[in-house]
Amino acid sequence: MTARRLALLTIPALLALTIGAALLGLIATGAAAPQTLVPASPLVTWGVPVVRSLHHLGLLLAVGAGGTAVLLLPGPSRREVTSLAGARGHTVRIAAAGAALWAAASLALVPLGGLEAAGAGSGLAVWDIALSTELGRLQLTIAVIAAISAAFSAAARSTVMAAWGLAFAGIGTGFLGLAGHAGASLDHLNAVNGMAVHLVAVTVWAGGLLVIGLISPLLDQRQLAVTIGRFSPWALAAVVGLAFSGVLSAAIRMSSLAELATTGYGRIVALKALALVGLAVLGALQRRRLGDRVRFRHLAVTEGAVMALVIGASIALGRSAPPVPQEIPAVGDLRVLSLAGFLPPEEPFNPTTMFTEVQPDWVALLLAVVMAGFYIAGVVRLRRRGDQWPMLRTVLFVLGCVAFAWVMSGGAAAYGRFRFDAHMVQHMAMMMIVPPLWVMGGVVTLLSRAQSPRTDGSRGIREWVLAALHSGYARTVSSPPLAGMFFAGSLVVFYFTPLFELAMYHHLGHVLMTVHFLLSGYLFAWVLIGVDPSTRPINPVMKLVTLLVTLAFHAFFGVAVVSATWLIAENWYTDLGMYTGEQLALIQTRGGSIMWAVSEIPTVLYALVVAVQWMRSEDRRATQWDRKADRDGEAELAAYNAYLASIRGEAHPGEEPSGEESSGATPPGAEPETPDAGERRAR
Repeated sequence: MTARRLALLTIPALLALTIGAALLGLIATGAAAPQTLVPASPLVTWGVPVVRSLHHLGLLLAVGAGGTAVLLLPGPSRREVTSLAGARGHTVRIAAAGAALWAAASLALVPLGGLEAAGAGSGLAVWDIALSTELGRLQLTIAVIAAISAAFSAAARSTVMAAWGLAFAGIGTGFLGLAGHAGASLDHLNAVNGMAVHLVAVTVWAGGLLVIGLISPLLDQRQLAVTIGRFSPWALAAVVGLAFSGVLSAAIRMSSLAELATTGYGRIVALKALALVGLAVLGALQRRRLGDRVRFRHLAVTEGAVMALVIGASIALGRSAPPVPQEIPAVGDLRVLSLAGFLPPEEPFNPTTMFTEVQPDWVALLLAVVMAGFYIAGVVRLRRRGDQWPMLRTVLFVLGCVAFAWVMSGGAAAYGRFRFDAHMVQHMAMMMIVPPLWVMGGVVTLLSRAQSPRTDGSRGIREWVLAALHSGYARTVSSPPLAGMFFAGSLVVFYFTPLFELAMYHHLGHVLMTVHFLLSGYLFAWVLIGVDPSTRPINPVMKLVTLLVTLAFHAFFGVAVVSATWLIAENWYTDLGMYTGEQLALIQTRGGSIMWAVSEIPTVLYALVVAVQWMRSEDRRATQWDRKADRDGEAELAAYNAYLASIRGEAHPGEEPSGEESSGATPPGAEPETPDAGERRAR
């Protein structure tokens, strides 16, 4: 009982540390000074950091408790895989309470944002002002997502429902990357992506540590050691993510290393970097004390206090102006920079510059390296264990990661925001080059073989992936007609509606567009040429029919784009002001031609792979029948011959013939049959 009370007291203590650090940071950066242009209300100056602290506390509890219950805690028994008994159920209730606090704080930030924009004593309707801005609508969206997460966690009676609560909490965390300075930064592509990585990393690390500390009195020594051991790899990944996002954010918002010492913003960044190093050391010491409950508590409290100070400093930075101004006036030559976040290449668009120009998306590059690294690590683990893994699969998957890096950071990305034909190259690569390479790598098979299964009634990444693939939803969407519909039908929905234009204007829409193209392409490739075991066998003829129909529609869609008499995303390209209307029409025609022509090459490759896999499956089936016949002495063939004999009215072996058959006479006009001929006929 004493341990539980001490655990509960840590929450207000850490909250007080966070608020104190945030307020001190505001004073240090000068953000607390009175504003001359739009006088700020004291409720905004001092209230926003407090509400932000409550907001972050709820976020940490929602993500940390949800992840701990779904992925880390050992199960009550081997049979009760999805049970929420004991500490797991208590942890899910913590997640529900945290998500509810997160939703309430997010909702409170909406009118505070409107009051900040209106200024003190303006008398304007703060809700109307807040919801008229993109940031206000985003904050309201986050509040709704957090409320959905709280509802799922509160209603959870199994880890499946708790996993849905965790999923919505993760989505809300990603949305937070658009808030603050990131959404309007100089290089907002990398700024927003880096902020999303930063928020996910800090919530995984700090949230997991906080929740494990809260529930540690409910766990015995073995359960605590298992939970911390499973949490350690996630914490290490969070450290890497925080370091990466911190360097990326500082490079965008600061012009030199000297500003780390000469500006208030830089000094807080430097303190955060030192705190990160200290947290990494504490985490390493904590990993070595898995079996010592007392030392773990001491290290956890120390680490939590440092994290609270870091989060408070982050709140202050979010309210402070960086040394490099991030607001770009949308006038003159700067209009393109303000809309796209970067300037177009000086060289003209052509097949050569598609491979020589670079516009780095650092988060995408990190993701490509991480995926290739984990895949190779899985292959190495198999080989050390003595298992074989085809080298061709490894080469194909790594090539897929290289192709993904080029799609997101090469010439297709450098020109894709400014030209429709370059965007079509990027689109085709996302759907028809990267996914097939990943699919042919057999990721699920490698995961299931390289990762050891859990036997304590809990689910890790391996178990959740396999459960998702064998779910009713997966069986439904993996049918060839539906996969083809998602692959081809989304083209009409996306390009012939305002969705494409919205994706060009808004970073979130651009990210969702990329994810959709990759997922729909992966599903289509997995259904047709996947090497991973499917939930149900698919007729190869159905695969070929789906391939021909879908990619024929893909080509005809390209013809429709070529024949279109209107401009797709006209407002976006007009706002850029880089080309005339006639030039935009010609560029759009080229884009449709690229879709029409390029789709033929993947069609042939898909058909070849399907045919080869079909022949190999027939060979394997024949080999299996031969082995079965060798084991049972061709029992099935003998039964079939007996069935044919019964149809013709012939006697079964061991029976006495009767009638004309017993006389041995040959029917009129028929030649006597030799024994060998009779045996061949029976076969």
